[in-house]
Amino acid sequence: MRDKASWMEAARSNPDALTVDEFLAFTHPESSAANQLALVDELYDKFDRDGDELLTEDEFAILQTEGNNDETVVVRQDENERRAEFRKSVDLNGDGRADRRELLHYVAPQSPRHSEHEAEALLALADGDHDNMLSLDEILAHPDLFLKSKMVDTGRSFHDEFK
Repeated sequence: MRDKASWMEAARSNPDALTVDEFLAFTHPESSAANQLALVDELYDKFDRDGDELLTEDEFAILQTEGNNDETVVVRQDENERRAEFRKSVDLNGDGRADRRELLHYVAPQSPRHSEHEAEALLALADGDHDNMLSLDEILAHPDLFLKSKMVDTGRSFHDEFK
């Protein structure tokens, strides 16, 4: 059923056949240009409060959620980390704003931020003594965590055609 749903999403021109681009979207949805553009549109919907299709550091860093009675509640969750991420990974030209091209680079699966986030997660989960370093003992204490990581098990990052 999952494959059928993915097929239906990818088959835009003909429900019974896929073009090369549609086949790539079916087999690697994370690399699909249409899916990446949709992710950028979602970022604009979520963060671009003034609607100018440019994200500023403030727009990206300060999360807003809707409250009761049409009130907006500002959430400053990890604001400093989000500001640092904006400066490092989103605003590539350093002008204080991120345009569509910069956001496409940000959401692309090849973006280095994905492997950096994976490494940070592995460190946070396995660093038992909280010294921001992993010892051999800490790694050996969590073998499944590391062996199942996309950084280590590259086969998991690919699909059945490579197995």
